[in-house]
Amino acid sequence: MYPRFRIWVYRWVLVMNKNNNISAMKEECERILCKFGTPSHVIEHCKAVCEVATAIGNRLNESNKIDSKINIELLFYSAMLHDIARVHENHEEVGADYLQELGYDDVATIVRQHTTYSKFNDISKISEIDILCIADRTTLEDEFVGIAKRMEYIKTKAAKMGRKEFLPHMDIVKLEMENYVKELEKVMGITVDALIKTHARSK
Repeated sequence: MYPRFRIWVYRWVLVMNKNNNISAMKEECERILCKFGTPSHVIEHCKAVCEVATAIGNRLNESNKIDSKINIELLFYSAMLHDIARVHENHEEVGADYLQELGYDDVATIVRQHTTYSKFNDISKISEIDILCIADRTTLEDEFVGIAKRMEYIKTKAAKMGRKEFLPHMDIVKLEMENYVKELEKVMGITVDALIKTHARSK
């Protein structure tokens, strides 16, 4: 076998194994979501968040500019299952408890934190929970929309619910998120928006 052809075959096998593994994980997550009774529109949101999160995680791992590799499998499961109980009150607690019962302890820990998480790690020590929260807070239902549009949606929703006292805090959160994402983009060497567009074209 010629060397170049051997390399091509090796790369093809790696890609196929990776794709098969992702398909298996996706099917497993969809079974869990359906068994719990998660509505279809929430499942589509989870899928979209997972796409954004894993694109960021893979890019960071390729950059070799962070202290520890991102656990893509943990990130995948956490993103796919983060809103499993979204129609319930205190959905992060309900979802985390359910996942813990199933034995997904590490995933449950991330799911339990995702709605209130605010103290992001230094970029060099970025972790799965950081990436999940970035993905979730830049995705509106099943579409990546960026921080500004997502935060505007949250503010409008809070105002309609009569919780205007939270609006100034949300402006602070938005600014902190924007600054953190700028640092992230420097490490990745690409904007999150451009990364997601590139990822979508390669599918």
